[in-house]
Amino acid sequence: MSIKHRNVSPLTAPLISVLLLVSALSAQSQSDRFRSGQWRIAGQNLNNTWSQPAEHSISPANVKGLKPKWVFTTGGDVSATPTVGGDAVYFPDWGGNLFAVKKDSGHLIWSHKISEYDGVAGAVSRVSPAVDHDQLIIGDILSSKDVHNGANVIAVDRETGKLRWITQVESHPAAIITGSPVVFDGVVYVGVSSSEESLATNPAYPCCSFRGSIVALDAKSGAMLWKTFDMPDNNGQTDQYSGGAVWQPPAIDPKRGTLFIGTGNNYTVPPDVVACQKATPTANCTAPDDLFDAALGLDLKTGQVKWSKKLQGFDTWTVACITSSGPNPNCPVPSSPDFDLGGSGPNLVGDIVGFGQKSGIFWALNPDDGNIVWSTPVGPGASLGGIEWGTATDGKRIYVAISNSDHLPYTLVPSGQKITWGAWSALDVATGKILWQTADPTAGAIDRGSVSVANGVMYAGSNSGQMYALDAITGNILWNFASGGTVIDGPSIVDGALYWGSGYRNIAGTGNNKVYAFTLARSDDQGEHSKDQGDRE
Repeated sequence: MSIKHRNVSPLTAPLISVLLLVSALSAQSQSDRFRSGQWRIAGQNLNNTWSQPAEHSISPANVKGLKPKWVFTTGGDVSATPTVGGDAVYFPDWGGNLFAVKKDSGHLIWSHKISEYDGVAGAVSRVSPAVDHDQLIIGDILSSKDVHNGANVIAVDRETGKLRWITQVESHPAAIITGSPVVFDGVVYVGVSSSEESLATNPAYPCCSFRGSIVALDAKSGAMLWKTFDMPDNNGQTDQYSGGAVWQPPAIDPKRGTLFIGTGNNYTVPPDVVACQKATPTANCTAPDDLFDAALGLDLKTGQVKWSKKLQGFDTWTVACITSSGPNPNCPVPSSPDFDLGGSGPNLVGDIVGFGQKSGIFWALNPDDGNIVWSTPVGPGASLGGIEWGTATDGKRIYVAISNSDHLPYTLVPSGQKITWGAWSALDVATGKILWQTADPTAGAIDRGSVSVANGVMYAGSNSGQMYALDAITGNILWNFASGGTVIDGPSIVDGALYWGSGYRNIAGTGNNKVYAFTLARSDDQGEHSKDQGDRE
C-alpha cells in the first residue's frame, strides 16, 4: 500500500494537533473499555492477556466453592471462550450455531445458524465473537471434506443476531478463520488460516497453494482496509511457497501503533529450497519474506511489516506426514516438526511481547524490534503441542499449558516429578524462570487448551474433560469439575462468574454440548475470602 504525503500549512497544523489529541483520547478510552469488567474479545483486552483485572470476588481462598449456576445445552461442541457484553453471553458451537444467552440465567435470547449468514450448509464458527458496540464480529469455516468456499468475516446485530455485513477475506477454497477477531478504533483485525494441510492427507489432492494473512476491515461496513500476506506470492502454483496459517488472535499496542501476530509452518516450498535443505539440513534456504513460524509486528494503519522474527528452523509439513497408510506424496521431504506459534496469540505484558510455540518454547521478544529478550523451554514439543492454545499473564507471571501430545518423558520444576503427559506452568515475566509446574491429575491427558487468570487463580481445562482452578502463585489445584467433554477453551470471568464451554471431538478429544456458568455459593462469597489477592504477591 502506497501512502501519499502532503505538506501541512501553519493554519491547518493546530487543527491536526486537536484531531491527534482526540484520536489519542479515543484510543485510550477504548483501551480502558477492554480493561473493564466485561470480556468482549477472546483474550479479554487488546494486550491479549486472557486475564480479568476487575475480578475481586473469586479468590484462592474461596474458589473451591464454585458451583454451576446454570448450564446451557447447545447443538454441538463448544471450544471458543464465550464473550460477555452487558447482560449477555455470546458463543458459537460446532453444530453451526451462534448463541446469545442471558448472563444471569442462561436463558436463550436468540440463536442463528452460521449458514444463514454465508449461505453454505454446514458452515460453522469456532471463534469467540468480538463485542463491538451494538454488533458482534465472527469468522466462519466453510472448508471440509466436501465443501470449500473460502473464508468470511461476519458482523451481526447484538440484539437480534441478524446479519449486518459479510466480507470474504480470502478466496482460497481451503481458507478458514480460527483466530478470534479483535476490534480497535473502528477497525476489525483478524488472521486467516486454512485446512489445506489436513486436506493433503488425500494423495490425490494438489498440495498446496494457500498463503496465510492478516486483514483489517472497517467495522461499520466490512470494507477491507489492508491485507498482508506472510509469504511470497505463489501465483496459485503448488510447487512454490505455501502455508503460514494465522491461527491466533492478535495483540494490539495503541501507543506503538503495532499489531502483533504469529504464523504457522510452510506446507510446501520451491524445489530449489528442498534441494538446498537436503544437501545442508542446518542451512537456512528459505526466502527472507517466507515468514513461517514467525512473530510479526505490523503497522496498525497500513499492515506493513515493521519487524519479523522466525522462531524455528526449516519447517515444511502437512498432516500427510503422520498418516498410517504409508508414504504420501503430499508429505514434504524433508518433513519437519510442525512447530506453529500457538493459537492463544501473543501476550503483550510490560516491555515484552510473548509467544508460545508448539515446540514447547515460550519466547519473550522486544515489541519495538522483535529481538529476543529471553526464551524458556517449558515442556516437550509436538505437532499438537508443546504450547498450542494455552498462554495467559497477570503481569507478574506467564501461565502456560503444555500438551505433550507425543507423551515424551520430562521432569517438572521444582518438584522433580517425571511425567509423560500434560501439565501447566508459571514463568517469571522478567526472566522466564519456571516458577512452578503442575501435572494434570489424569495420567495420560494432554493439555492443549486456553488458560485464563484472575485475582490469584489460574483456570485451565483438560482433554480428560476436567475444568481446573489452580493457585496462581503455587500451582496447587484448588478446584475441579467434570464437564463431560474435552475442554479446549479457557473461561471468561466477569462479575464473580465463570462462563466456560465443553466439548472438542475434532482431534484426540471427546464431544459435549454444554456451556457452564459457575458462581460461588453465598456462604463462600462473604467477608475475608472475597478480598483482592494482590497482597499475596
